[in-house]
Amino acid sequence: MAVKEGIRVFLRFDSPSRGRLLEPGTARDVRDDGWTLAFENRHRAVETGEEKLVYYDRGREFVQRPVLVEAQSGDGPPFLLTLKFIGDAVPVKDRQEDRIPTLDAGLTATLENECDCFIQDVSLSGLAAIGTRNYPVGRCVDIAIPYGDEEYVGQVEIRFTKPLDHGKVRYGLLGVFDTAEGRNLKSGLTRMTLEIQQQHLKALSNPS
Repeated sequence: MAVKEGIRVFLRFDSPSRGRLLEPGTARDVRDDGWTLAFENRHRAVETGEEKLVYYDRGREFVQRPVLVEAQSGDGPPFLLTLKFIGDAVPVKDRQEDRIPTLDAGLTATLENECDCFIQDVSLSGLAAIGTRNYPVGRCVDIAIPYGDEEYVGQVEIRFTKPLDHGKVRYGLLGVFDTAEGRNLKSGLTRMTLEIQQQHLKALSNPS
């Protein structure tokens, strides 16, 4: 599936303290051999000639692709990066690349009728949460996540479970977005991922 101008693309940065961070940009000047990406904010400069990874949705797949930074604008916003592809796009099968830790955000979810399941991280496609029930892998359960002035509801699939101490269980949850049961969960995960990501980026650019 061809990538269209205007899609959201994420440029990866690696932080020793916070792990992998994805900076959201918008694709412009879409060419067969590369793109120009426009960023409203960029927390740090990149080097011309540097190799990076970008992430984006290709149809129903979330993929990563290696790129070379060919040029960049000195002024902004928007800040522009001209990128050249140096490899093929490959699916990010487990979506671990785009996990954003939420330990400081105090987010909780209701799974089925179990309230206050602590959310450990979120991504554009799912989340990890801690509860007390031992759901079978592959089961779909209802979820509700209060965030800001909204409540985001839908269904998630149990992708893995891991027993913890004191009767707790860690769930790996993948959003179900291709049915009516997805409701507004996808937009909620996108909002949470990007806003919490931006908080992390600001903390990196303004260390105390």
